[in-house]
Amino acid sequence: MDTLLRSITIILLLCLSMTAHAAFSLPGDAMRCTRSATLLNCTDRFGNHYGIVQQGNDTLMRGFDVISGLSWSQTSTTYGRLQLFTGVSADGQVWFGSSRRIGWNVVSRLSSSQGDRDRVNCNRLSGCR
Repeated sequence: MDTLLRSITIILLLCLSMTAHAAFSLPGDAMRCTRSATLLNCTDRFGNHYGIVQQGNDTLMRGFDVISGLSWSQTSTTYGRLQLFTGVSADGQVWFGSSRRIGWNVVSRLSSSQGDRDRVNCNRLSGCR
């Protein structure tokens, strides 16, 4: 579950920084995405896929993780530079957390119903770790 949580958090952070192009790819064909005014739909080279809809300050995400074989959904709400999110996977596991933008950095903290905790730091220049 920790891998799924980390993957979903990184997807969310990537989406926070995407531009409004109709279709684009990340370097090395890591991800192929199509975008409309309100919907972003992406698939990566491993077969993971997800869709994102924004409605005001709310973001709704649904996807499928190939490694775990689970579908998942997540909702988030943004308050200024703070984003709060909760999600659930098809096997009933739940996670929640927050992401905060600080300059060129996004710091995310998350916890799951299994007791897992993680912190992901992403920088526009050096990526996520």
